[in-house]
Amino acid sequence: MNGPPLFDGSGPIPGNGSVLSDEIHVALRDVPAWTPERKLDVITIGAGFSGLIFAHKLQHQYPEMQQLVSHKIFEARDDIGGTWLVNRYPGVQCDVPAHIYAFPFDPKADWTNYYATGPQIYEYMRDTTKKWNLDRDIKFNHRVLETVWQEESAKWRVTVQNGGQTLVEYADLLISGQGVLDKWKWPEIKGFDRFTGHKCHSAAWDNEFDYSNKTIAVIGNGSSGVQIIPQLAKLPNTNVISFQRSPNYVYTPFTPAALLGGDDPSANPEYSEAEKKRFAEETYAHRDYRKKIIHLINSGFTRYVKGSRLNMEARKAAKKQMEEILQHDPDLCKKLIPEWSLGCRRITPGEGYLESFLKPNVQLVMSPVAEMTEDSCIAGDGRSFKVDVVACATGFDVSNKPQWRMIGRHGVDLAEVWEIDPESYLSVAARDMPNYFMFLGPNAVVAHGSIIEAINWTGDYVVKWIRKIATENIKSVVPKAHAVDEFIAYSDQIHKTFVWTDSCKSWFKRNTTDGRVTAAWAGSALVWKQLMSELRCEDFEIEYRSPNRWVFLGNGFTSLELNRQNDLAWYVER
Repeated sequence: MNGPPLFDGSGPIPGNGSVLSDEIHVALRDVPAWTPERKLDVITIGAGFSGLIFAHKLQHQYPEMQQLVSHKIFEARDDIGGTWLVNRYPGVQCDVPAHIYAFPFDPKADWTNYYATGPQIYEYMRDTTKKWNLDRDIKFNHRVLETVWQEESAKWRVTVQNGGQTLVEYADLLISGQGVLDKWKWPEIKGFDRFTGHKCHSAAWDNEFDYSNKTIAVIGNGSSGVQIIPQLAKLPNTNVISFQRSPNYVYTPFTPAALLGGDDPSANPEYSEAEKKRFAEETYAHRDYRKKIIHLINSGFTRYVKGSRLNMEARKAAKKQMEEILQHDPDLCKKLIPEWSLGCRRITPGEGYLESFLKPNVQLVMSPVAEMTEDSCIAGDGRSFKVDVVACATGFDVSNKPQWRMIGRHGVDLAEVWEIDPESYLSVAARDMPNYFMFLGPNAVVAHGSIIEAINWTGDYVVKWIRKIATENIKSVVPKAHAVDEFIAYSDQIHKTFVWTDSCKSWFKRNTTDGRVTAAWAGSALVWKQLMSELRCEDFEIEYRSPNRWVFLGNGFTSLELNRQNDLAWYVER
């Protein structure tokens, strides 16, 4: 017989040298390709914007998900809203334009002002939730206490507290929607507990207390402090003392009314009834307006390059605007206008904030509160101020650590490994945490623009993984450690070129001056969007439930072609 012998399927594969394992010889699945073997149990933690947008994707945007997943959302509080449920301090307002701080599937057309108040945002979230039935899968008053990865079953064991009960649930995928600014904390000040007057925090404001006729110390000048001070200063017979470690840029880079051809010079102009009516009736006009705002923000990102001409010009414009508002008062200008690059800390619009310091009942103390007594705040420079109220605008726990005990594979405790520097995979996943995805994790798109866009793109990304895991019979996915290490190393190099690494103290750097940038994405939002558009499976360890990864091919047919009513030539181009 001429030629090489025919291969009969037994023994080594010719030219391969390896022996076929019996394990990979699995039984044929007599179902169409990509038919899921089971529904995936998905648990989401949190019912703020992240949890609600994700719920919409599973229920409405991607209806096929109803056949692939069983979904539960555990919310510790008794209502939806997240940060907009708990932040009820006077003047609370979002620093992102209202028309782009919106559910992408149902943007609100009738906002009253360019920037929305906290109560308005909460009301919008509540109404949208009801309209789309987004609370269908929410379990309120269910606080997650612990999540532990079960290696053998490839599930998360989730321990939940509901009232006096402790429940245990299991999830194939665990999704964190806890948010960035959710867990507030009192400032660490010597003698803080000794103070016998009224104490409140921006994230737990006591609206029943009468702040009139009081001397009020406001500690902090971040976005909440900037909004609180002018409101307290308006109250009858109040004296407000603002304690600040360092200044912040309070700046409006353009006149918002000009976007609609208006001439209102206000930083937060009202929308006319005609404008609201047009947005409601002409959806294209509303969309074009929203696109105009987003384009303006995205095109302006180049000014955040450290030391660039654009950043220096923007800084000069901000300084000029602030000087004019402060009526060129040399002492106030010196104390309230930063020396570091514009954008090192997130820029705050803050209408009425700078003007407050021109009032006789507002005092500026450029020193932190070092100690407190029963009735006084003692500044770091030694001066003592007798006060009736201490209002803390001191922010949140920005460690990014989960608010529950989280143990991944090999017994890794995520809170422990993130104690110093939280390191994520593209802000959406973490090493040693299989089948775990995050909204707004470390190094997310939070430094400019609307985080709602980042939440929306993250949701699409997670849905891609859910579809792949469900239809390809995947047991677990987890980022490769070296992929995370390389991402962090290169991101740090990019960060050095941006203003976040300048000499300000910022929550982008975990409230340090020269630490790593752990909160903000290294680059523009558009870079991140493109990166999220596809799964980089090469960056993940993927384990399959079957010893043969190709078992998802089933009987060799697709479900599409088994229905002859379908168009089976859809791919013909011309």
